[in-house]
Amino acid sequence: MNVAPKGSIAHVWKGDTMDDIMSEMYTVTSNGHHAILSSCWYLNYIKYGADWGYVDNDNNRLRGLYYECDPTGFGGTQAQMDLVLGGEAAMWGEFVDGTNITPRMWPRASAVAERLWSDPAQTYSADVAWPRLHEHRCRMMSRGYEAEPPNDPDYCPDYWDPQYPDMET
Repeated sequence: MNVAPKGSIAHVWKGDTMDDIMSEMYTVTSNGHHAILSSCWYLNYIKYGADWGYVDNDNNRLRGLYYECDPTGFGGTQAQMDLVLGGEAAMWGEFVDGTNITPRMWPRASAVAERLWSDPAQTYSADVAWPRLHEHRCRMMSRGYEAEPPNDPDYCPDYWDPQYPDMET
């Protein structure tokens, strides 16, 4: 019998379109289960350009949903929405290993955190977010963190000069 025990938390990770994702959230919560959503925030998807922003495509893997997605946006009752615990960023290993996990994660995970932890009225637009993400990337780099450019190639006023001890003479 494929029935989850009472008190289970469902991790919603599938869905190629926003309709698929929200339908799954609706189904999980209508069955009385708590839910956490990650379908919108896969950090390992490889796209050309700013992958957290807009791409004109319905497919989740081709479109950046970071700012469009709301874990409670499935149109359920208040009781269903109360079962939503939130969301999480996820990264799988097809294109990620120890050499690129940190730069791949940042600043993408920053966009997810901003969307999930900030006022939704202030975090609905990738267009409005990109200057904040650029500034945050520069701040991270100035503190020594490796972070990929969030908005295509860009410039930070602090010079990035990592030290490689094995290359010193």
